[in-house]
Amino acid sequence: MKIALGLLAAAVALAPAPSRAQGLSPAPAPRRFVIDSHQHYQDAPDYFDRLVRIYRPRSAMACVLTLMKDWPAVKKAAATYPDVVIPYGYIKVDDPNALAEIETFAAGGAKGIKMHTPRRDWDDESYFPLYRKMQDLGLVALFHTGIVCTIVDGNCGSSDEPQSSSMARMRPSYLHTISRAFPRLRIQGAHLGNPWYDEAAEAARWSRHLYFDITGSSLIKKQKNLAVFKDYLWWEGPTAHSPGDAVYAFEKLVFGTDEPPENLDVVLARHEAMLEACGVPEKSRRLIYGGTMARLLGITVRP
Repeated sequence: MKIALGLLAAAVALAPAPSRAQGLSPAPAPRRFVIDSHQHYQDAPDYFDRLVRIYRPRSAMACVLTLMKDWPAVKKAAATYPDVVIPYGYIKVDDPNALAEIETFAAGGAKGIKMHTPRRDWDDESYFPLYRKMQDLGLVALFHTGIVCTIVDGNCGSSDEPQSSSMARMRPSYLHTISRAFPRLRIQGAHLGNPWYDEAAEAARWSRHLYFDITGSSLIKKQKNLAVFKDYLWWEGPTAHSPGDAVYAFEKLVFGTDEPPENLDVVLARHEAMLEACGVPEKSRRLIYGGTMARLLGITVRP
C-alpha cells in the first residue's frame, strides 16, 4: 500500500499528467496556501524529488502517509523538505503491533495516522485504545470511509482471494460514534463516505472535530451535477438544527488528492469546479484548501 502527504493551490498551471479526469484542464485560481491532506507515499527513488518539484512552486504541502517499513524515508524527507512534507504514519488496526506503531510514529514526528480496511466496524470498541492513544498524542486520525477496491500488488485491482474487509465496515456514521467517545480527537474521513454523502455530512455537522476530504471518484462521477453537494452540505452555520458552534457546511471539507503528485493541478481544478458550482465564498475556499488543516496540524499559513 502506498502512502504520502502534501499539497497547495496553484496560481500558475503546469501541464498535468494524464489522470482519471481526462479532458479536465486546470482552471486559473487565486494563489492560495494548500495542504494536501491525503498523499500516499510511493516507494520510488524519485518520489520526493517529484513531490517537491511540483508542490513547492505552488506553496503546497503534503501529508505523506506511510507504513512503518517506509517510515525512515518519510521521516528523512520531512527533515529535508519541511516546507513541503508533513509526515504521517499508516497502521493496520487489526495488527497487534498497531498501538506500539502509533507511539513510534508520534515519537518520530508524525502529525497523523492513516487507517484502512478494518475487519470490524470502525467504531468497534476493540479499536478504542488506538483512538485514545491518538487523542492523547494529539495526532490527526485519518479514516478511509466508503467504497474500497481490492489491493493487488499495491494497486487497485481484482483478486480471487477472499478479502477480510469491505465498505460495510467503513461507513462514515462510525466516525460519529468515535467523535462522541473521543471528543478531543481530530478526525478526518476520506472520500466524504462515497457513496454515503448524506451520512458523512450529517456526522460532521454534529461533530466539532470531524472533517472529510472528497478525494477519489466523487468529483468525477458527479462532474455533470457538482451543485448536488449543496444538498449534502446544506447548513450555513448555527441553526435550530445545528450546534451553537457549527460552521458553514463546506468548511467541514479539507483538500486532498489521493493521487500521484503529478495530478495536483487536475485535482485542484476538480475541487475548484465543485466549489464554484456550489457558490462557496473565497474565505471558505482558503480554509478548505489549507487553512483548516494548518490549524489542526499547528502549521503557519503561508501567504
